[in-house]
Amino acid sequence: MSRISTSAFCLALPMAFVSQAAWADLTAAQVWGDWRQYLEGMGYTLNATEKASGGALTVSDMTLGFVIPDDAGSMSMTLGTVILREQGDGSVAVVMPETMPITMTATEGSGPGDSFTMKMDYTQSGHQMTVSGDPAQMTYNYAASSAMLSLRALIAEGKSYGPENARFDITAKDFTTTTTMTLGDMRGYDQTGSMSSASYDVFINNPEDANQVSLTGNIEAVAMQGASMIPLRLANAADMSAMIKAGFQVSALIRYGSGTSAMMVTDPKNGDVAIKTNSQGGHLSVKMGADGLGYGGGQNDLNVVMNVAALPFPVELNMGEGAFNLSLPVTKADAPQDFAFGVTLGDFQMSDMIWSIFDPTAQLPRDPATLVIDLAGKVKVLLDYLDPKVAESLGKQTPAEVQSVAINRILLDAVGARFEGSGDLTLDNTDKTTFPGFPKPVGSISFTLDGANALIDKLVSMGLIPADQAMMPRMMMGMITVPNDGPDSLKSTIDLTADGQVLANGQRIK
Repeated sequence: MSRISTSAFCLALPMAFVSQAAWADLTAAQVWGDWRQYLEGMGYTLNATEKASGGALTVSDMTLGFVIPDDAGSMSMTLGTVILREQGDGSVAVVMPETMPITMTATEGSGPGDSFTMKMDYTQSGHQMTVSGDPAQMTYNYAASSAMLSLRALIAEGKSYGPENARFDITAKDFTTTTTMTLGDMRGYDQTGSMSSASYDVFINNPEDANQVSLTGNIEAVAMQGASMIPLRLANAADMSAMIKAGFQVSALIRYGSGTSAMMVTDPKNGDVAIKTNSQGGHLSVKMGADGLGYGGGQNDLNVVMNVAALPFPVELNMGEGAFNLSLPVTKADAPQDFAFGVTLGDFQMSDMIWSIFDPTAQLPRDPATLVIDLAGKVKVLLDYLDPKVAESLGKQTPAEVQSVAINRILLDAVGARFEGSGDLTLDNTDKTTFPGFPKPVGSISFTLDGANALIDKLVSMGLIPADQAMMPRMMMGMITVPNDGPDSLKSTIDLTADGQVLANGQRIK
């Protein structure tokens, strides 16, 4: 199953069934025709039984199919019955059953262990969907007091797993979306949505060793927005590289309020693990297109409590802010392209019980710790690594070369010491001998270091560092730093020259 990608396949369902303001008469046939055009344009086969009666079109026995190129396998999805009913005011109502059965099957070969099947139910209450506009611009308004996606059965590697071994329920309350589809040279979607709450309940049991994992959680006040541009027709929707070159792009942002989660791992051999978390909101973003691939996220006031069988006390952690960002180019190009990477762990704290393991006399400051990494730069992409054929040879070829790195900020503030630095480097990928195995860097890095000597003294007095070994870090600081303003405060500028020299505050050290 490793070569089967579900991302392109799963893109079809939400776009077609929970989507799409201009006011004009729409017919049921036009709405259904747009669904068919979209799915077939993405490379899927669509089979269904259609029955028209007056102003209603009943579509039943729907089956989506997709053959993965190069004999890599196939996927199919069967759905329930949908009725498209013209309402007499120019709009079309999409009438779905309260419970819509969904079956998804993927195959990769002809053996009994080469297939994977999921049987699910999509259950709604108090739901309605209306389509308005015209064939070139349709707006879909969807609302449900509750909506749930549930796993009913799982068949993998020739074995069938019922709810006693595998289940999940994902539930949304007060679920609304508004999506406008615009048809032109490309197919465009703009969507907003919200849920008063969303929850999940996942359970997995391995009958062979009795190991179990259960995961539950809930988040409040979910708000979503997104946009995408999709080519009208693609030869291979599984080839993300080809889709991007044809103009595909997507972006999405999800914001949410407070949330909780609980995970329980039952392991008769190694001991159980229980983890509970709560937070006060956050966000998650994603984008993909010719400009690159980007992810970002953050969470506020995260609290974690872990109970591990091997420890006689709970492990408690708190963090005021956690955030990350990553952006990468995705297409091969002769010119260098931008990349960025960032991590923030702000106001991180551990419980006194954890501190007492290695600092029972409380000699180290227990103030909240902070780590910040903020990097950017240029990278030359040598391969279209999103191309499935190219991806098979990634281990044999270098996919990219980093050309430059801007260290916007690196900060580590913990246990009474603070390190903060920044700098700019260019990398010569043709020279990997000056610094064996690495491209030669040229540029400079500046940093400050406060409280380092006091920290070393405390580590020596605690017995964590032998006194004779403490001389080595003190000597290194003496070689590469000079006094800064204030007591126990150091600074330095490290220059890396084009001829391979390394200078610390003007003094050559290499």
